[in-house]
Amino acid sequence: MQRPIRYFLRGLTVQMTNPKAALTWMAIMSLGLQGGAPWWVGATIVLGIAVLSLIGHLLHALAFSTQRMVTIYRRARRWIEAGLGALFFFAGIKLLPSKI
Repeated sequence: MQRPIRYFLRGLTVQMTNPKAALTWMAIMSLGLQGGAPWWVGATIVLGIAVLSLIGHLLHALAFSTQRMVTIYRRARRWIEAGLGALFFFAGIKLLPSKI
């Protein structure tokens, strides 16, 4: 059995190397942080997203710790991933012509 710190480090590695996470951060910062904004705007964005991320990950951990949810997800996984892939594709297409 692995120690909890190993699970944490593995999850952190996956999250930090996830290109969707990096693209989401870039989109949020480009929309929320305009040139000449005071320092507290950037700090508020970072703190707010950190809190939302923590809450989201905790809720996912609780939801997917049940056998029933694991079974449901395994059955719907392909459709969920296809839907999310389409969503990211169309979001990317919409971002291409925008000025940065």
